[in-house]
Amino acid sequence: MEKRRILGVLALAVITAVTAGVEYTKMAAQRQEAAEHRAFLAAAPLAQVEGETLSPNGRFQVRTAGKSEMYVSGYVVPEFLQIVDTETGEILWQDQGALWQSALWSPANNLVAIAYGGRTWTQVKVISTACWISWDFTLPDGSPIPEYEFLPEDWGTWLDMDTLLLTVGRGGDAGEPHTYRCTVRTNQDGTLSGSALEQTTEVLSEDYDFDHDGMPETTELVTVLTPEADYYPAWYILQVIRQDGVELWSAGAHPSHAGWTSVFACKIDGEDYLLQYEPEMYQGWGEYAYRLFHPYIISPASNEPAEQVLREGAVTWDLNFGREGHHLNAAALADFLEEVHGYLDQSTLLLSTEGGEVRTGGSGADFRSDMDFWDDLCPYDEALSLQENLENLERSWTAAQQALEIT
Repeated sequence: MEKRRILGVLALAVITAVTAGVEYTKMAAQRQEAAEHRAFLAAAPLAQVEGETLSPNGRFQVRTAGKSEMYVSGYVVPEFLQIVDTETGEILWQDQGALWQSALWSPANNLVAIAYGGRTWTQVKVISTACWISWDFTLPDGSPIPEYEFLPEDWGTWLDMDTLLLTVGRGGDAGEPHTYRCTVRTNQDGTLSGSALEQTTEVLSEDYDFDHDGMPETTELVTVLTPEADYYPAWYILQVIRQDGVELWSAGAHPSHAGWTSVFACKIDGEDYLLQYEPEMYQGWGEYAYRLFHPYIISPASNEPAEQVLREGAVTWDLNFGREGHHLNAAALADFLEEVHGYLDQSTLLLSTEGGEVRTGGSGADFRSDMDFWDDLCPYDEALSLQENLENLERSWTAAQQALEIT
């Protein structure tokens, strides 16, 4: 009996020793594997910040810091993404690192856009250097960038100090590109707010040389869309882009009355000019104004645009016949209309929102809404001059107004 017990103890000891040996070997293998993994991570490249790491004034730097234990698609994911003061090294803003990150600074150093993501997702945020808080980009309907939809390499452009043009989608199988106009502002209470509207761009012409440098520019119509309804236009931007991508000139237009404008391409002595015409009228009072000019770049070093005005003019008048202070100013109005119509006869319409109707293309000679004065009571007489017809109109309407006052 005692012998069997001793044998059992010896057997248990052997089993324990064997088990301990196995566990030791297993732990040693795990330690070796962990050491190899750490060595692998130490040797693997760390995902860095692409794009503009330094602010334009050199004061701030976007950088990664630390190494996480995540290895994805050939890179180690950094532990942190930071913005630091380049002089003091102080960390001013910090977030988790990502598989990739790209920075784009506004020209005024006040905002920086950071795009970042992983294998299946992408996000964009804009950070204020005034308060070090961020605004997260969402699509106009409030949803995030969809999974597996990525940004192109040149994903953003700052149009000014607070307006970012953002492209989502690389085209082809990677997703149709969409462009969003993002406006970000720092509020007085220290908060950051933003909005995003989708916009489309249509090439209207590549035939005009408005800056007279011998190379034609591209004339484009940008339509900025509202999120409430599909493809309901919020406003329009007509822009002229040089072959090197520099914006030569642009102007906004809107279907609402305050945003009405009309822009034409006008040919004068074989040279291309822009003709901007705005015949405004409010409750019987009118002010017509035009500018005939050509845009140009002051110097290649600055790419700063300017305008050389060839002709410009304006006239004010009113149709409040019979009222005190009324002044049609028939002679001045006739001279103005004859002058601007002469330019319109040599022009092609680029964009008009006059009357709330958006139009492109067609001859400027068809643009005659500025002469909708005559009716059946006082028709236009082709045998008379424009000034004589305007004088007839004033006499006719004044008599009609006086007759109404008598009755």
